[in-house]
Amino acid sequence: MKNKLFIIFIALIVLTNISCSDKEGNSGMDLSHIPYSPENYDLKLPAHFPNMYIPTDNPITKQGVTLGRNLFYDPILSADSSMSCASCHLPEFNFTDGKSVSVGIDGLPGKRSAMSLINIGFVQAGLFWDGRSKTLEEQALLPVEDPIELHNTWPNVVEKLKVHPKYPTMFREAFGISNTEKITKELAAKAIAQFERIIVSKDSKYDKIQDGKAFYTDLELIGFGLFFDDDPDLPDTECGHCHNVPLATSDDFLITD
Repeated sequence: MKNKLFIIFIALIVLTNISCSDKEGNSGMDLSHIPYSPENYDLKLPAHFPNMYIPTDNPITKQGVTLGRNLFYDPILSADSSMSCASCHLPEFNFTDGKSVSVGIDGLPGKRSAMSLINIGFVQAGLFWDGRSKTLEEQALLPVEDPIELHNTWPNVVEKLKVHPKYPTMFREAFGISNTEKITKELAAKAIAQFERIIVSKDSKYDKIQDGKAFYTDLELIGFGLFFDDDPDLPDTECGHCHNVPLATSDDFLITD
């Protein structure tokens, strides 16, 4: 009888250890059978553009961009699944919403308009209109939990991503995680940042002209001379001093009360 009680006692200890191990992160769905072979994404920047700084801990891969694009357009990031990042950053409006003040999922207006994401990967001075986030990875974390924007929590988002029919596989392919418990808000933000870095204005008329693939009209040439003070016979409109080439910005911001 004593031997049986001893065996039962040992079995309970083993079961308790397994339970504790699961709580420490070994539970969840195994993903190690899914191939992990990330491919470098060829950004193909226009020749007249500067080099883009890419963080060493978040290189741009085809799998990462695909995951980031899916997250960017998926309303799963919002509390009521009604809005996504793309709701305020629409391609047809140069990745803005075309509004003077953007509105979140509860119909409440924010304080500012959604920034354009065109060439956002080149910004070094800071993101958001006040520069409070230094990197795209930092910036991507904030709208989800903003009470006016997507009004959600990252723990809630992460739990939904873990049980989603496609995202566990995509996180494995992008970042090599071995288990759904390894899905984190930081990896989601990295993927979104990768997608945002490929939003480059290489197809604008200005870029095509710089690449020798298009030409200015006579009226556009006059505008160019005014804008950049490029013609001694035309007055300087002072535009190009802040909206300078090649990105039409000085990469700076002004903080006001």
